[in-house]
Amino acid sequence: MPGPLVIEASTDRLALCGGALLAGASGLLPPPSLAEPGSAYEFSLPQYDEQVALAERYRGKVTVFNVAYPGLRTLLEKYGPDGFDVVAAPCNQFGGQAPLSDEEEREVAYRKFGVRTFQIYDHIQVNGPDAHPLYKFLKAALPNDAPGSQRPLPGMPPGEITWNYTKFLVGRDGAPLARYKPGFDPLDFEADVRLALAGLQPRPSNCLLHPGAKGCSVAKLLREAGKG
Repeated sequence: MPGPLVIEASTDRLALCGGALLAGASGLLPPPSLAEPGSAYEFSLPQYDEQVALAERYRGKVTVFNVAYPGLRTLLEKYGPDGFDVVAAPCNQFGGQAPLSDEEEREVAYRKFGVRTFQIYDHIQVNGPDAHPLYKFLKAALPNDAPGSQRPLPGMPPGEITWNYTKFLVGRDGAPLARYKPGFDPLDFEADVRLALAGLQPRPSNCLLHPGAKGCSVAKLLREAGKG
């Protein structure tokens, strides 16, 4: 059965702008029958100048929108067979870190990541009036980073992506589950990926910094839910 996704926008150069994925008028569009999207998979992302429906590729999976860290490759290799995937799209809103063409940014990212087993989409924006509808949806659902909110830049509205490498974890049903701050290693939220793959909610955010605290044992949570 497919599983969760991690969404992020940025990679050194390929910045999945803000975690899961993202741009202007050509950004993700919800189906006309749904005025208020309830799932990240109800959107589409630009790729090779076409719009790709996320539901066709990711519905039923757990996803992370982000490709910036080697840790994501480890998670992808470990949990890909269980339904985990990574969604990536370059964003040039953070210090001009993704100035190349869509195809050039894809090649840079694939070389950096070392595998080509996940999809990299075209440039998007994640902040401001032209932010991709997918990111508007993700930010509205999860306005704060964990563990502990990243301090916004002066003049930045609440909920905006503060820098590259913000990551969003999305469940099999497309529901946004967690938002992780820039600089937080994906391997440090591996437990949340395991829970999402089992159809469970992530642990309380304090578990990210104190995984040995009461109520933070993944094995125990899985056993209690009959998933262990």
